[in-house]
Amino acid sequence: MSQIACIVLPTYNEAANLALLLPRIFNQQERIATHELHVLVVDDNSPDGTAAVVEEYRRRFPRLHLLRGNKQGLGRAYQRGMAHALETLRPALVFEMDADLQHDPDLIPRFIERTREGYTVQIGSRFVAGGATPDFPWHRRLVSHVGNWLARVGGGLAPIRDITSGYRCIDAALLARCDLHHLATRGYAFQTSLLSELVHHGARVVEIPIVFPDRLYGRSKLSSRDYLEFLVVLAKLTLRRLR
Repeated sequence: MSQIACIVLPTYNEAANLALLLPRIFNQQERIATHELHVLVVDDNSPDGTAAVVEEYRRRFPRLHLLRGNKQGLGRAYQRGMAHALETLRPALVFEMDADLQHDPDLIPRFIERTREGYTVQIGSRFVAGGATPDFPWHRRLVSHVGNWLARVGGGLAPIRDITSGYRCIDAALLARCDLHHLATRGYAFQTSLLSELVHHGARVVEIPIVFPDRLYGRSKLSSRDYLEFLVVLAKLTLRRLR
């Protein structure tokens, strides 16, 4: 029996994107001989009918799962989804992935292939050779580079280039050793907090270049609160490293 690779997909108002994304994800199965692909959509009670789209596609894709809950932010959705996946599906690999079509599903087989080389965390990286953010305005590109530099230096996460990436493949046994509820973050800073926890538990990391385009539908949910929370998380990681 094949091992399971579960893609945890947090959503809020992503109905239009999911209708395009879910078939593209499950079409990758024919390129993957070692793992059985499952998708767990963690929907924060989206008012646009995202959950209804998932329920419709579940008739077509039996390995599609839905976990609903109240809107508490990206970090909480990942915490909920990862814990649920580990407990109910018992996967060998857990993916983080955005539902906004900015993460190319065609790279899923490549992520899985690199696990055979002993890597326990694969990061879809915008900032290594071959990676790009072609649609980012200059100020957003600057913010991303500065944020990653601060995390590398202050958080002790060098030489990783894309610490804030939300496209990752994680060894489930490594993830299970992490205290997900200890990661005190509601929003996008969860990515930095989780990566620090994985590295703390001995992660072997490889970065895979990705091209990160702009969204086709919807708008970015990044807010000023997320930037503030990132700075708070960074301060905590710096204190932890110094201790």
